[in-house]
Amino acid sequence: MITLAPAIFVLFATLANAATPATHPLDPLSQQELASTLSVLKAAGHVDDKTRFVFVSLHEPDKSAVLKWRPGDPVTRESFVIIKQGKQTYEGIVDVSGQKVVSWREVKGVQPALLIYDELANLNDIMRANPDWQVAMRKRGFDKFDKVICLPFSTGYFGDAEEEGHRLVRAECYDASSTLNYWGRPIEGLVATVDLNERRVLKLIDTGVVPVSKAPAEYDAKSVASSRAPLKPITMTQPDGPSFSINGSEVSWDKWKFRVRMDPRLGIVISTVSFEDAGRPRSIMYEGHLSDIFVPYQDPTPGWYFRTYLDAGEYGAGKLASSLVPGADCPANARFFDDWLADEHGVPQPRARIACLFERSGGAIAWRHWDFVSNQTESRPARELVLRWIATIGNYDYVFDWTFQQDASIKVAVGATGIDEIKGVASKNYATAQGDDAKYGEFVADNLVGTNHDHFFCFKLDLDIDGTNNTFETVDLKKIRQSDESLRKSYWAAQTKVAKVEADAKLNEDMMEPSLWRVINPDVRDSIGYPVSYELIPGHNASDLLDPDDYPKKRGGFADYQLWVTPYTPQQAAAGMYPNQGKGNDGLPQWTKQNLPIQNTDIVLWYTVGFHHTPVPEDWPVLPTMWHEFFLRPRGFFSRSPVIDLPPPQQDGATQ
Repeated sequence: MITLAPAIFVLFATLANAATPATHPLDPLSQQELASTLSVLKAAGHVDDKTRFVFVSLHEPDKSAVLKWRPGDPVTRESFVIIKQGKQTYEGIVDVSGQKVVSWREVKGVQPALLIYDELANLNDIMRANPDWQVAMRKRGFDKFDKVICLPFSTGYFGDAEEEGHRLVRAECYDASSTLNYWGRPIEGLVATVDLNERRVLKLIDTGVVPVSKAPAEYDAKSVASSRAPLKPITMTQPDGPSFSINGSEVSWDKWKFRVRMDPRLGIVISTVSFEDAGRPRSIMYEGHLSDIFVPYQDPTPGWYFRTYLDAGEYGAGKLASSLVPGADCPANARFFDDWLADEHGVPQPRARIACLFERSGGAIAWRHWDFVSNQTESRPARELVLRWIATIGNYDYVFDWTFQQDASIKVAVGATGIDEIKGVASKNYATAQGDDAKYGEFVADNLVGTNHDHFFCFKLDLDIDGTNNTFETVDLKKIRQSDESLRKSYWAAQTKVAKVEADAKLNEDMMEPSLWRVINPDVRDSIGYPVSYELIPGHNASDLLDPDDYPKKRGGFADYQLWVTPYTPQQAAAGMYPNQGKGNDGLPQWTKQNLPIQNTDIVLWYTVGFHHTPVPEDWPVLPTMWHEFFLRPRGFFSRSPVIDLPPPQQDGATQ
């Protein structure tokens, strides 16, 4: 159990307070500001009852203005909206303080992100009303359709001229009559291409009846045959409450300060990150957040070839942030954040516990040394601060952790859990597999195959290392051959190389030619004379393995490289602003063709975490969380170890 002082520790905080005016330009939009957005657009005649709001988010002020802003200065507040009006898409900027429309324009030739709640309801009505679908379902033994749920899968783009100009989803349906986990009951062999605007099925493909699996798929506690005995509790006490404080959207902990807001497309956005050094705050990152998620499945058959999702741009990762469970999603000492989200009618809706913040001290060591001469040991326990949110996008739950460490490092981790997307097959298992049933994945249960797929998470990291005038460098580790006379025949040396233009910084890890990646400020030196810098330390990664002419490769082109570096430009997205049914002409590969200069300027890093997933029986019916991570670590940013001043452990053995 956690001992907390309720008079000091407040369990809930609000990222976007309903009534309190914003105190910083990057504060999240409040309930009142969201409501003002709707009322201003209605008064201007831009929206009506048929309008559907795709995203309503903060329209950030110019970066230079934010950096110049000081407490007490006026706060400019604008919202950015993407709406769907019939078949048309519009973008607008609303001055919520001045109650006026700043800009309004139609965006032609695009399809905005899917409207999960509105279009999901419409999809099921469309499918159930289609006579050909009814016949196909009766052929599969379904005479009633009230327990059948059809889901809207984004279509991707595959050069089909007949699909141009339509707002499309592919629909596959599931038997939800006898199980909580309908993902384990796919009605395979039947896929529909549906026009959501025209409310009709354009194409219905029936490749033959496949039996619906009857294998156990439930995952709730009461359905599990037996639960293992609970382990003895681990106790951490914080009798004086947490060591962090929250003031509006600003978090302060140890020597860290940063701001937090939830964006409906991107999820949690962390901004104005600084670390105190010798009594003064030093800037590290202006803004960091998820940009997009690319999940291509590796099955080319009619019911699966299109499953090549771009989750943030096609659905909205922040819109699909899950309410967190105390004591399970977050530990008992966590503080939870609520927020407000404009629904698809533009009406502000409260959301509880969409992020949490907690300190963690799990036995890690910040530093230690035992000296064999003096027989003296100095050791310091480590503590860290974790900001967590979870996006539930269909079957997958993605856990995003931003962890701030006392050595001034930031660890960014993604945990993939939830439920695998499963294909129904005629064969019962691998031993009896016929045809291609086991070709595109592995059996996880009777008549169920977990289809092979990839996950790529692209993060936008706008680092400002002691200011905005930065340069990207690689430190290449080169093998040097010695002369024959030398007793040592070879060694490696670190050789620095400056990236002058964008093409110089399109990078993948190479074990045979390793390099370190860092952002330096050439105008600021440490006490030893080196330019101050931060290093990006990659974690485990993967390539998408797709051919260049494959349409998913073009749309998810940010996965071509683990790292891209670009000059700072507002409102850029890794897969483009409108990836839904997009052709792949608006993402990182396209706008880096300009090969712009990136030396001694304000630069942005785009780093992609990627991994291949070949599902196995241990992944069903629930996927144990698979973690992947990377680090931002100081490299010559300080003149000595930033953890040298950590206090020694208390005599009673408690952590600091």
